[in-house]
Amino acid sequence: MHPLMFKTRTRRSINILILALIFVSALLGTAKAGDIAKRHVLGFSPDGTHFAFEEYGVQDGSGFPYSNIFITNTRTNSWVKGSPFRVLLKDESDADLKEEKRRLKKARDKALTMADATLKKYNISEQGELLAHNPLSEADRDPTKVTVFPGADPYWHKHKLTFRITDIPLPTKRCKDYGDEAQTGYSLTVEPLGEKEIVLHKDARIPTSRGCPKRYAISDIVKFEPVVSSSEKAKKKEAVYIVILQIFSYGFEGDDGRYLANSSWLPVQNATN
Repeated sequence: MHPLMFKTRTRRSINILILALIFVSALLGTAKAGDIAKRHVLGFSPDGTHFAFEEYGVQDGSGFPYSNIFITNTRTNSWVKGSPFRVLLKDESDADLKEEKRRLKKARDKALTMADATLKKYNISEQGELLAHNPLSEADRDPTKVTVFPGADPYWHKHKLTFRITDIPLPTKRCKDYGDEAQTGYSLTVEPLGEKEIVLHKDARIPTSRGCPKRYAISDIVKFEPVVSSSEKAKKKEAVYIVILQIFSYGFEGDDGRYLANSSWLPVQNATN
């Protein structure tokens, strides 16, 4: 082969390779990575009437670290006064990984300091039992339905509970610019084995605090059964179930994920039931 022809073919091959790399890079550049928060359960009050958890992460786009601590009254399924305690650190310093971790810790520490008095007021000190964790990384997960036993002991296995979440279209004026997809509420139900389904919650509107949700998913189910005094033993025992939901909405670089805790009190099933 003539040297000139060899050089021409080599140059042409290199150009094709460069174009291919540019094409692949363009495809990869279209992939979107949203801001999916992490969650941390802080616990319950000894009587189960109050529950606290934290969501935290780093915003997509801005790179600002945040931490939000939620304290809820489990009987009314509503936030207590002052909650949520929100921190967003608008610090544009070095975005190096170590620096990012340091800034995120700073945001989390600050939120915990802000919430400390309220956490102590309700004596958030008891850990519940994690019955299910349904993360995005679970390849075969069903985001809309989770079935659990009320406890780990074998005798609980005859008392299965199936929790289901259903998206509900809810027209919302403040979200209309995002289209119908981002105007979504939810209904949450539980079906004890062999019994009728119970509606635990059904949205009539979308609270402003949720933004403009696109869809929901079941993330975790936590149970807490308070210790009852001798004077209360005659009453029908109840346990509180916390269903932690993920809320997805439009973000800067893809869908953002946040959390919502839905609380319900259900009768305690006994081994002899």
